[in-house]
This record gives sequence, structure tokens and C-alpha cells, in this order.
Amino acid sequence: QTSERTLDAPDLLDDHRLNLLDWGSGNVLSISLGSTVYLWDASDGSTSELVTVDEGSGPVTSLRWAPEGRNLAVGLNNSEVQLWDSAAARLLRTLGGGHGSRVGALDWNSHILTTGGMDGRIIDNDVRVRAQAVETY
Repeated sequence: QTSERTLDAPDLLDDHRLNLLDWGSGNVLSISLGSTVYLWDASDGSTSELVTVDEGSGPVTSLRWAPEGRNLAVGLNNSEVQLWDSAAARLLRTLGGGHGSRVGALDWNSHILTTGGMDGRIIDNDVRVRAQAVETY
């Protein structure tokens, strides 16, 4: 009846509309603490910092691993979504222009990333193509 591990999470934003934790298929937990995204590898217990976004973009408002467990979508307060290669710690691309306010929800269906913003819009983005917004609700 005791925990196996305890997550120390200072600067975890206290807002039930945000999605600041996600466990990927590669057994890695992503967590946003303020404007920084950390990765904790459950296989070996290692922790690394993926990205700290600047004040104009942050804080981070949502996280979602792609199904393959390598790429991570990061929703931001400035209405953008960044796609990161977690293994290389490299920004792959930024999706912008679709939302008018922070992105609080993300989900993947194969290569389609669906984003939900506080502006009431839901956008399906095909991350394989340059003009990624394929449907807006």
C-alpha cells in the first residue's frame, strides 16, 4: 500500500484544463514543469531536459507522445504546437496559425495530430505535409 516511486514536480501548473503528463510507448514519461519539458525513462531511471520554451511562448500547456514513442507534441500557451524528436532532442517543426489561444489538448491517430485550443477549435493536422491543417471543427 505504498508508492513505488514519488514524482517531485515543482512548478507543475495547477490548472485542470491542461495535460502536462504523458507516458509514451517507449516507456518514457514526459512532464511539463512551467516552461520546461522533462523526460523520465522508466527503464533506467534517467531524467533529461528536452526543451525550455521562452517566456513569449510558454508555459507548456499540453504534451502527447506519437504512437511510435519517439516524437513528442508540445502544446504552448501562445497557440503553437512544437514537434520534437526526443532521441535527438531536436525540434522537428512548429505548427502555428490554427488556434487563437493556448493548446490544451493533443492526440495522435497515426500521422494525424489533433489539437484542441481554448478558443474552441479542434484541428486535424497531417504532420507529413507542409500545409498541415486538413480539417477544422
